[in-house]
Amino acid sequence: MANRIRQSLDLQEILDTTVVELRAFLQTDRTKIYRFDHDGHGQVVAESSDKDRLPSLLGLHYPSDDIPPQARALFVKARTRTIINVAEQRILLNSIPAPKSTKDLTVEDIIQQPIKEILSRAVDPCHVDYLTQMGVQSSLVVPILHGRSLWGLLISHHAEPREITEDDLEVVQILADQVSLAITQSSLLSQAQERSQRETIVNQIAALLHATRRPDQILQTVLEQTVKASGSSGGRLYLTSPDSTLPTHLYTYGVQPSSAVPSPLETHSLWQDPQATPRSPSFVLSPIDEDAPPGDRSPIRVVINLQQEPQLDPLLESFQSTPIRGLVIQPLSYGNEFLGCITLFRDEIDTNTFWAGYEASDERQQRPQQSMIQWQALNRDRALPWSIADLELIQALNLHLSIAVMQNWLHQRERQQRLVLEMHNQQLTHAQAAAEEINRLKTNFLATTSHELRTPLASTLNYLKLLQDRLYENDTELRQYIDGAYQSTQNLVTIINDVLDIAKIESRHIVLELDLLSLPKLLQEQCFLVNAESRRKQIPLSLHCKIENVFADKIKVHQVMTNLLDNAFKFTHSGEIHVSATTDSMETMAQISVIDSGIGIDMEVAEHLFEPFIQVDGSSQRAYKGAGLGLAICRKLVELMGGRIWIESSGQGKGTTVSFTLPLNPPDSK
Repeated sequence: MANRIRQSLDLQEILDTTVVELRAFLQTDRTKIYRFDHDGHGQVVAESSDKDRLPSLLGLHYPSDDIPPQARALFVKARTRTIINVAEQRILLNSIPAPKSTKDLTVEDIIQQPIKEILSRAVDPCHVDYLTQMGVQSSLVVPILHGRSLWGLLISHHAEPREITEDDLEVVQILADQVSLAITQSSLLSQAQERSQRETIVNQIAALLHATRRPDQILQTVLEQTVKASGSSGGRLYLTSPDSTLPTHLYTYGVQPSSAVPSPLETHSLWQDPQATPRSPSFVLSPIDEDAPPGDRSPIRVVINLQQEPQLDPLLESFQSTPIRGLVIQPLSYGNEFLGCITLFRDEIDTNTFWAGYEASDERQQRPQQSMIQWQALNRDRALPWSIADLELIQALNLHLSIAVMQNWLHQRERQQRLVLEMHNQQLTHAQAAAEEINRLKTNFLATTSHELRTPLASTLNYLKLLQDRLYENDTELRQYIDGAYQSTQNLVTIINDVLDIAKIESRHIVLELDLLSLPKLLQEQCFLVNAESRRKQIPLSLHCKIENVFADKIKVHQVMTNLLDNAFKFTHSGEIHVSATTDSMETMAQISVIDSGIGIDMEVAEHLFEPFIQVDGSSQRAYKGAGLGLAICRKLVELMGGRIWIESSGQGKGTTVSFTLPLNPPDSK
């Protein structure tokens, strides 16, 4: 029999073979194996029976109270128990006069009393009635142990009284020991298979972590695979920031809590504090690698029922509209560095267990139905329990995921440093280009200014030389020489003043005298000053002002308008020039525009014309003279008075409009 039992490594096949061999040996009507669940309930997992003699019990569940704790303790201590004759209501392994019933024994009695005092006792009358109603007259029960715990029972029932000899008991005990050995071997095989499967899953996910893809895509895929492999309904991967330069990241997959609570779960202390532990009915599982340094140990946190975890009360609102009822939190760390955590969810499941014979139509099952009708295991609002294998898989992934996250951190830091270095290099390149441009502008400015200064200075010296040598023929020619020398000197003074103005503005030594000014009067005065130029070039000048007052510096406004009108007449050979003043769209600023029909400009270079020493044509042989400081001075002055200035043109030969704004009122006025 033992050889036939050992022919298979499959536990269920071993159990089925055992009950068949035992029934054939004992020649009884029914043999079965009863297995205890982790919660104390039990189930008939294997059976061989003559259904004409006794009904089948295969697959039936029994509540934990059906075999009370003291009876289980007796099985572990005595190892055998047999009822030879139900009619005598005796358990006959030893003979002691008038012993107590097993119903009156406690677990402490069984542990403390000598074995010989408890091996022969009266059977509980209720149990006798139960067996009688089921048609059982002889019963043999042998415990099946796994290690030091009671795994199940090997049971033989017979419809007639039957004597069990010592030889029978010895054989049955050998079979029970063989089953115990098979259970151990099956457990080891299952553990090896689970370990192999777990290693396969871990290796597959580890391969993903080292794939040549973007880190965020890799981590999202790893989270999805972890949720599926652990039998979860959803999950979250939260990564902290090692410093303020890198953002936190949150990856999600599957069922998620609602946004009823504004802050994410990971801001709660149970996630943020690596040393935080849940309270009852939750538990903390120590890390798999007990030899790992303390800094590398990250205990897993299991919350069996969210509604019974006091620390999660502030977050319950986020879970009420979801099916989530349990969760696991696995902190991620590398050395003493807390990297974040992975959270896995499980949904609620409802289980309803009906006990022995509930749906059986066999009349012989009426007694079990009657005795167990009050028992019904209805479990609601509970999550599917996390097995040790599930938690070991999660912890096995912890190391690989932590390494990948740390590598991602290092990659981000290296990339950030590379970007900073590239940015610094670009800044240095731009600074170098700007310095070279400044040097070029200075060179052009010196060349241009030298030319501009030499021209009026040479002209002035020439006129003065003519006057000194009295090389004039009459008073008219004398007057022309004097006017020429004056005009050349005036041009020289203008250039020098522009250079001094721009220097004063740049050094912030300029002083503004802001006041409410009559804009129509100011613009009329400015137009009057250029009337002579308008008549000389035969270019009409018009003025249209809709604004009464502006808040500005009168002298500076005159200086800006002088520059703009001088440029308008300089670059306009025909057509007209128009000055307008209106309010902007917000009606808080005055917009003053000088519009000409001159040579126009390319808008790609328009903004550069407000920079010092910049001209459309910077050569010394250009057609239009000047140091290139007029518009730069205008821009600085307008900005100092709280406005802005810009250029508009439809292109070369299509005229130019230069506009600037000034405040209508002082800043503190309403």
